[in-house]
Amino acid sequence: MARALFGSVIGFAWLVPALASAEPPLYLPWTCEDVYHVTNGHNTNSHTGKDAWAWDFGLPVGTDVLAPADGIVRLIKMNSNSGGCDGAYANDANYVVIDFDDGTEVLYMHLAQGSSNLQVGDAVQQGDVVGRVGLTGWVCGAHLHMQVQSTCDSWYCQSFSAEFVDYGDPAEDVPLPSNNCPVVEPCEVALDGTSTTIDDADERCFRKVSSWWWPGDGGWQDAHQWTWTNDDAEPDTIGRWEFGVQVPGSYRVSAFIPDAQAKSQMATYEIQTGAEMVAVGPIDQSTNKGWIDLGVHEFVAGEEHWVRLRDNTGEHRDLDREIAFDAIRLEWAPAGADTGETGEEGGSHGGTSGDGGGDDAETGGPVDDDGVPPGTDGESDGGPSLPPPSADADEGGCHVGGPRRSAGTFVALIVLAARMRRRRRRASA
Repeated sequence: MARALFGSVIGFAWLVPALASAEPPLYLPWTCEDVYHVTNGHNTNSHTGKDAWAWDFGLPVGTDVLAPADGIVRLIKMNSNSGGCDGAYANDANYVVIDFDDGTEVLYMHLAQGSSNLQVGDAVQQGDVVGRVGLTGWVCGAHLHMQVQSTCDSWYCQSFSAEFVDYGDPAEDVPLPSNNCPVVEPCEVALDGTSTTIDDADERCFRKVSSWWWPGDGGWQDAHQWTWTNDDAEPDTIGRWEFGVQVPGSYRVSAFIPDAQAKSQMATYEIQTGAEMVAVGPIDQSTNKGWIDLGVHEFVAGEEHWVRLRDNTGEHRDLDREIAFDAIRLEWAPAGADTGETGEEGGSHGGTSGDGGGDDAETGGPVDDDGVPPGTDGESDGGPSLPPPSADADEGGCHVGGPRRSAGTFVALIVLAARMRRRRRRASA
């Protein structure tokens, strides 16, 4: 139905090949709905011989590479930091080979050094991150080399023609919104008139939007997630704590801020109460630690509620400021009720914790009239750098590819992205 509509509206039936018929079904190897192109196709440039049927996808350095189907890691190499636009570097590529247990497998090449902790024999599922794009091996520009091949006694085996679900054998320069979208079980947490804590480790209730995530030590339950701040108009990364409301009413909302990787001075938490969205901030994560009070809010009954934190705080990427995503707590707080509750690592109503405390023992930091810790002008420490995006590669050469995202000029892209959003089973932001 969607395919027929697409063809009738666009008139370019060649953009949507038939469904893949091979087993297992293969999905595009990058994050759901992100858009990239094939930059080097079959039997072109160096794609001859064993890799005649390979694709080069124009993914930037640092982009997560996802498993296209379930399989077992047969071989993996992650120790090289050598690469260049010369055949002499051919054997320096980092790679991962995922065996489908049917005589076929997929090979990913040019991965970044140390970008995967997988080992031979590990099981992976479709959508699992298996590495990140790098510049290792014979490579003349950032891209992911992917080929489906027959299993042999080496990591580099004979490729053969294969197809992706929804896209068949994609041609060069066609915008490809990824259909590698996980089916996520819905969050079953619901506010019930008591106290509820949602940790970043809860994959059903904490949604990580985009690829730019790093795990951090310390914080609530001794772990958290973090990324870098930026001043872009739209966020690169969003963390969203989702929940329902069974017992409506007033709840005090608190956020846990760890000691490490929390240097943003302009973090803003957005709270969807079911009746409105309330922005609380900016909050200085560099000085406020432990449970931080985000105020009392009136929640209505329903399923689609959330607390959200974005990375586009207004702080330029060159400042090297990390923003941390940890636990959120919601405590029943009807008028006149004492809702004081001390958790494992926090005081009552956003009190201080063993992981670090604010200036006020009751709130975990100074607050203004709205109950929001004010920001300061303190500077932050540095940290590991985000992998820089690569520029488009020059034309020609062996393994040439560069990141080319669609700017929305193709009506085809709009229709494809809309269709995949309908297929996803997570609540929209």
